[in-house]
Amino acid sequence: MKKILYLIVPLIALSIGCTSRDWQSIDRSLCKQKGHYIITKYSGGQTVFTDTFYGTINQESGTDGIYYIKGDTLVEIAGDYVIKQTKF
Repeated sequence: MKKILYLIVPLIALSIGCTSRDWQSIDRSLCKQKGHYIITKYSGGQTVFTDTFYGTINQESGTDGIYYIKGDTLVEIAGDYVIKQTKF
């Protein structure tokens, strides 16, 4: 019985640890719907860019950036930013 516990306990610990790491790679599926957004970009703790728009925010896989189309302009943002959805 002790041998089984020695095998099961580490497996449980590993599975819990792997599950919590999965939260770090959550796909931003909520931003893939149209909505009213406020995007604020920061550099060195200071606000360097703010934009509001209605549309869809997309995230390029494997990067820390987002992009969206506002009117006839493609806007790309990477680095430190905050996205707020203001209306549903």
